[in-house]
Amino acid sequence: MYRTKKYGFQTRARNSTHRHAFTLIELLVVMSIIALLLSILVPTLGRARWVAMVRKDASKVKAIHQGWVSWAAGDEERFPTPGMVDRLADPVLGREVKGRGPEDMLANSSDNIHSLSVMQNLYSTDVIVSDSEPNGSVFVMDDYDFDVYDPTSSGDTYWDEEFDCDLQDECHVSYASIPALGARKPLQWKSSGSTDYAVIANRGPMFGDMSLISKTFDIHGQGRSWIGNVCWQDNHVSLEETMYPESSIYRTSDGQVPDNIFGIDCVTGVCNFYGGDSWLVLVSELSGDPLEPNLTLEWDDE
Repeated sequence: MYRTKKYGFQTRARNSTHRHAFTLIELLVVMSIIALLLSILVPTLGRARWVAMVRKDASKVKAIHQGWVSWAAGDEERFPTPGMVDRLADPVLGREVKGRGPEDMLANSSDNIHSLSVMQNLYSTDVIVSDSEPNGSVFVMDDYDFDVYDPTSSGDTYWDEEFDCDLQDECHVSYASIPALGARKPLQWKSSGSTDYAVIANRGPMFGDMSLISKTFDIHGQGRSWIGNVCWQDNHVSLEETMYPESSIYRTSDGQVPDNIFGIDCVTGVCNFYGGDSWLVLVSELSGDPLEPNLTLEWDDE
């Protein structure tokens, strides 16, 4: 019982609080709203993550080229050239001496170029492996041995030779670049090359074959097509969705042709490895004739 000022004694009322449960229809409506929000949010988050990965990758490609340009400033505009560092024996002295003797052109493989660059602190081993790398054979070389450097005649070691670029076994670099050989070497393997010339990029399918379904499509193309960051000679990076970028034109005195940045192009005659077109590839070994060597090429889709 309780007393009110107006009515005197009354019987205490029961608690009238009513618990309201969701009906099935209300629950379905809530679930539909959640599903709608997720359908909007998930692709947006996925796109944002993709953009972030592409931008981070672009910064790595740019950093590699900047490293080469910084080296060129002190080496007659040449990008890092292993054969000019670890030269052949000087014909007069009859032995290998740092800074003397002819260039060992067969030393200018992709793995040696990057290993020399790492040894000279142009960039670190983690810079040359993409965070979007889909090939399990490609990984950062965490145990790069800086202690092997020995420029004396008895040592004659200028980089860690354990650094590799074998895409089918063990590879410590994600990016393809122009090989330092043929006509492209004196023309483009230097800081004063043509500004519209592609120098380094995310790897592409074998010889730029557009009929292939390549593992390289998984880098930025989500498995559907090739998309990649390309760094040009003026150090700007562009995101390309074609292996024939609009600005990539191979020009010679005989004319010009669109340049497939992963393929061998020529204006006339038979195309070969030793021309001046932009050809981005990994070369793990050079052998034979130093001027027109045999190349061991590395592709994801062998």
